[in-house]
Amino acid sequence: VSMGLIATAFLWIFAAVGGLGLLTLFLPGLVHILLTPQDLKKKYGAEWAIVTGGSSGIGKSIAERLLSQGINVIIVAVPEKMLDETVSELSKRFPALSVTKVGVDLSKPGFMDAVNQATEGKVIQLLFCNAGFMITSMFADTPIGKTNANAAVNMSCHLELTHEYVNRLLKTKTKGAVFYTSSPAWMLPSPTAAMYAGTKAFVSHFGLSLACELKSEGIDVCVVHPSPVKSRFYDHAGEGAEVNFFKSTAKGPEVLVGTMFACVGRLVMCNQGYFPKVMGVMQKILDFNCLGEITANVAHTSGSFILVKNQALEAKKTK
Repeated sequence: VSMGLIATAFLWIFAAVGGLGLLTLFLPGLVHILLTPQDLKKKYGAEWAIVTGGSSGIGKSIAERLLSQGINVIIVAVPEKMLDETVSELSKRFPALSVTKVGVDLSKPGFMDAVNQATEGKVIQLLFCNAGFMITSMFADTPIGKTNANAAVNMSCHLELTHEYVNRLLKTKTKGAVFYTSSPAWMLPSPTAAMYAGTKAFVSHFGLSLACELKSEGIDVCVVHPSPVKSRFYDHAGEGAEVNFFKSTAKGPEVLVGTMFACVGRLVMCNQGYFPKVMGVMQKILDFNCLGEITANVAHTSGSFILVKNQALEAKKTK
């Protein structure tokens, strides 16, 4: 057998493997294009839903879509003026339905007491774990209290809520769905946003694994990876070339919500927009280990990294 034939065979094998990888990446996306938003009241017979982080942005848009379908909503968010205004606005727009306010700090222990009190006697079939925020700073420069609060809001509170309301559904053999707002950041090293990427990696893997446990029980899990969305998310994201680019390409939250309502029960992982797809292609080209090595060696040269580093140094000087 000639070396030319061997080389040709290897090229065909590599091409086939690469083609299969790209097919499995884009096939769910092609299916997603054909999907249209579903009426969750009809799909699940749902009367009540919980939405965390529902006072603005994605969460508020979720609440609006649910109410438009005739589903009562319990909004769980930070107790502030915006929550009061949102609940008042939605109550006026949908007077025939109930919009319940639960003002709690999801980073504090015991928040479930208020949530459970608000849901007493109600069958919660839809749970939207949407609350989250990003801290842009070096991990070592971030006070541990702030870091722990970030982990609680992005990750731990979702566990408590999911455990409580999934068990309620299982006990009564009631169908329903759990939604997680994750991020494409789970797919790549994220210097200056280590906690955000780390917590979102947990959310995505947890959601996917949970879906495997609950599918046969009639409970769907939908993990959504959005492209940039116009919301208050960027209030804590800091500045930098990357952040400014994401802001400039952000779409309205209603686009993401339409995707969530289209995918649930059909696809577990839902990649909305350009960014998760770009990350998916990158992972087909670069192994995650290789991407990590490259990022570790060049991250310190990026403008955003330098900006955050300098801001931390200036803050230390003023103390």
